Amino acid sequence: MKIKVAMLFGGKSVEHEVSVISGIQAVLNMDTDKYDITPVYMTKKNEMYIGDEIGKIESYKDINTLLSKSQRVIMINDGDKIQLVSYPLKKFGKNTVIDIDVAFPVVHGTNVEDGGLQGYLKTIGVPFVGCDVTASAVGMDKYIMKVILKEADVPVLDAQVFTLSDYSEIETMMDKIENGLGFPVIVKPVNLGSSVGISVSRNRVELLNSIDDTSLYSTKVLGEHAITNL
Repeated sequence: MKIKVAMLFGGKSVEHEVSVISGIQAVLNMDTDKYDITPVYMTKKNEMYIGDEIGKIESYKDINTLLSKSQRVIMINDGDKIQLVSYPLKKFGKNTVIDIDVAFPVVHGTNVEDGGLQGYLKTIGVPFVGCDVTASAVGMDKYIMKVILKEADVPVLDAQVFTLSDYSEIETMMDKIENGLGFPVIVKPVNLGSSVGISVSRNRVELLNSIDDTSLYSTKVLGEHAITNL
């Protein structure tokens, strides 16, 4: 019998579109002789949808039309079975019920790649592909990962992390970065991937712009010295 896979992609993240592309590429490259794949699109509200159009990249040019042609579902644990079930359930007529053996998250960014989605799957008892909750959370937080690597004697660049509360004293924040790290400095969101919100600053004017840009994507800003002589 084929293994029934729910391929999850999308989700509430600034890397939503990247995840959609990755997820559909994964669907198209799965061995259909071994796996029965159900593409599951998660909207930016983390609502799950399935349907004939969900696995077609061209359908994502118009999300509203895509959703109107698709079926919203929820994932439930029904005794010894994991199922994708129509939501809301119909009082009359046939409801969608799809058995699932394993979930395959192909996701990027906060709320989905950082342990949030993994925790949800683990809570309702869904076997899933990839890192567990702790590894996902630690791996997504650049500062925590640096601390762990440094503790294990892995050479890493020194870094400083700041929250939005530090932004109220922006000059002090920039002083700490300039004096502690020195220019050029890389400024990045502490918990995003795909190079979102990352920039290199060579002076205080650029540093201020970098902090402003990064703060659009994350409540924590990470700074580290930019290595230029490799």
